[in-house]
Amino acid sequence: MNRSLFHGWRDVFSFTFKQGVSTKKYKSVTLGVAIALLLAGMAISIIMAFVQQDDEEEISDLKVVHVIDESNLQVLYLDGFKEAYGEKYPNVSFKTEEGKAEELVQKLAKEADPDTGSKDAVLHITESDKGYLMSMYLPENSAISKDDGEDFLSALTVVMEQSKLFSSDIPMEKLGVVMSAVNTTLLDAGEDEKSIGEELVAFALPFIFVIFLYMMTILYGQSIGNVVSSEKVTKLMEMMLTMTRPYGLIWGKILATACSGILQMVVWVGSLVGGFFAGHWVAKEMIYPEYTNYLIEVFNLLKSKDGSTAFSTGALILGLLTACLAFLFYCVLAGMVASFADKAESLAQTMGYYTMAVIIGYFAGIFLPLSSLTGGGPGGLLMTLARIFPITSAYLLPSDIVVGNITVVESILYVGILLVTTIVLILVTGKVYKNQLFYKGAGFLSRFKKKKKEEA
Repeated sequence: MNRSLFHGWRDVFSFTFKQGVSTKKYKSVTLGVAIALLLAGMAISIIMAFVQQDDEEEISDLKVVHVIDESNLQVLYLDGFKEAYGEKYPNVSFKTEEGKAEELVQKLAKEADPDTGSKDAVLHITESDKGYLMSMYLPENSAISKDDGEDFLSALTVVMEQSKLFSSDIPMEKLGVVMSAVNTTLLDAGEDEKSIGEELVAFALPFIFVIFLYMMTILYGQSIGNVVSSEKVTKLMEMMLTMTRPYGLIWGKILATACSGILQMVVWVGSLVGGFFAGHWVAKEMIYPEYTNYLIEVFNLLKSKDGSTAFSTGALILGLLTACLAFLFYCVLAGMVASFADKAESLAQTMGYYTMAVIIGYFAGIFLPLSSLTGGGPGGLLMTLARIFPITSAYLLPSDIVVGNITVVESILYVGILLVTTIVLILVTGKVYKNQLFYKGAGFLSRFKKKKKEEA
């Protein structure tokens, strides 16, 4: 950049930045949102710990299950139950009985300890035209709850399915084929299969970033519009033009406002991440020692994949820098659009074009990843074009870099295009702003030039 062309921009930047970040509104919003995100990050980890603690299977008190088998199955594969559900039912044993279930359950009730209650149950298996029926009888003084009995029957249903297969005439070498599950997945050529967690993170992170960037660009775009246009009709412009040139003036204003927004973003993201790891420590040390943070596990899984740059240190740094560049791009775009407003009253109408560009980028960031998940793929032609076009690439590139949707070379190429476009936009914005001031600007500039001529 020509130094003389942007002469004085540092003074404008310093003045505008200090003026923006020193307001009570800026401080209160930054601090309030930071506290809210800090608590939200802690809540994510802590809630996961409580959910895992509640989902932890309680050990059942059930001990002996007296089985009356009238199913005529050749094999009743009860060992399969112990293999599958041994953690919840470690004390369960099966005892084959004969006779009537009602009489046996009455006998168990009489033999049970009156203080602790009976921990036995009777399982009656019968065959009918509609299939097999499993009936479970609990003694009157049973220590086993009805809910526990229902859970036991649900678990035993899997065993019955296995018993039916073992009792069939299917050869053992083919039985494994019959019992194996069938799963489906759709992959591009050369692509590794992704878990549900990986798919969720790959979808959720871009979605959250797009919403966040949309809110910031709408909020700060309007702020930049006000900053650019408000001083066109005041005598403050005369003093500024004695210190700097129009290019430096507009660049200093835009950069200062963008940096105040970036500072907010850094504080908010830091609060969210800090709260997340603080909540992780609290959950691990104080709530549930066996707690597993699934998000951290997914991040580590993505990082450990061969050839993947997802959530690596380099990807996180480049993604953060790209997010800042994306925000700066929209700030410069807002400044350029606002420069066309010849007076403050026409700013709202002029900024409508900026809002349209923001909305286009927002919907592209929301819907293009969804369409790629249904078959287009992150490397599809539509996604490639969207990563080249700056209005949409600003919304897509940061999260694509972080989750590893694009390679390092592609990341550098797309970010380079966005950077060059931003620089060109800065020069165009300065040119537009200069033309508006000296050729199509407010009346006071004409008086300013006339006054200078008279003094000369």
